[in-house]
Amino acid sequence: MHANSSSQHASTKPPLPEQGGQIGYENTTVTKVPGWHGIIAWDALLNGMAMGLFLAAAVSELAAPAVFLGVAKVAYPVALVLLLVDLVLLVLDLGDPLRFHHMLRVFKPSSPMSLGTWCLTIFSLPLTAAAGLSVLAILGWDFEWARLLAVVLGLLPGFGAAAYKGVLLSTNAQPGWKDARWLGGYLTNSALLMGCAELLVLSALMRQTQAITILRTAFIVLLVLNVIPLGLLFANLRTIHAQLYTRGQQWRAGALIAAGMLIPLCLMLLNGGLLSISVAVIFLLAQSWLVRSVYVKIPHTSPLGVRSGE
Repeated sequence: MHANSSSQHASTKPPLPEQGGQIGYENTTVTKVPGWHGIIAWDALLNGMAMGLFLAAAVSELAAPAVFLGVAKVAYPVALVLLLVDLVLLVLDLGDPLRFHHMLRVFKPSSPMSLGTWCLTIFSLPLTAAAGLSVLAILGWDFEWARLLAVVLGLLPGFGAAAYKGVLLSTNAQPGWKDARWLGGYLTNSALLMGCAELLVLSALMRQTQAITILRTAFIVLLVLNVIPLGLLFANLRTIHAQLYTRGQQWRAGALIAAGMLIPLCLMLLNGGLLSISVAVIFLLAQSWLVRSVYVKIPHTSPLGVRSGE
């Protein structure tokens, strides 16, 4: 990405055999740092919010239509807006936005980038249909069978689009990322958690009492489960964290991330009002952005990465 950004070359030379070193590039990092910046963290956040909201609304509506039909019809247009903003950020980060369609010239299921791009593209079609038909239903033109068909067709590509970014980052050769084997699991669980949180806010705004009760329970369960992939992700990168940050910095970052989980949990357990729900979701989204921002920037700060001038 960022094809027009300044080139970053590797200047590390392989040791010569006569110097007693290893032959070739064995155990030598030869990758260059990607030209990705904070925009990718926002892309990862908005991607999770859009996919998570759609999946949460779709599963809820299909499981209990009598409870979630009204809020689901509002959720799909909101998810579409989030996806459109995410796609704009994603295209802008290509460096040459006019060449974005080149990503669709090849379909390679074994490539997380290719598969994820196609999942995202395919998912946008049923989401657009579900959002448009939901708006028409609210206005009085109800095509329920077509809307439900669009919702069902969006489930599989929506899940793939939610999971691919973490898989993509953890399967490349970049120092730090290649060790983050649980990044895909964390981002997928985080997307479902954020989607549940967003649907909970919409239910509170629409005063859907029964939906709020069910979603509060689901939110608490997903929040507790989120500790598992996040903890495993931290364990994956314990060594790289020790190289990048002091012990004090690690404790401060851990405290902020823990607060982003404990505060929403306490608010959900103590109160189910609109204010409590809104504050809980704000803390959750801030924590989610912080985690994404930290892991997107790892190759730029890693002592193992190859940077300009080295």
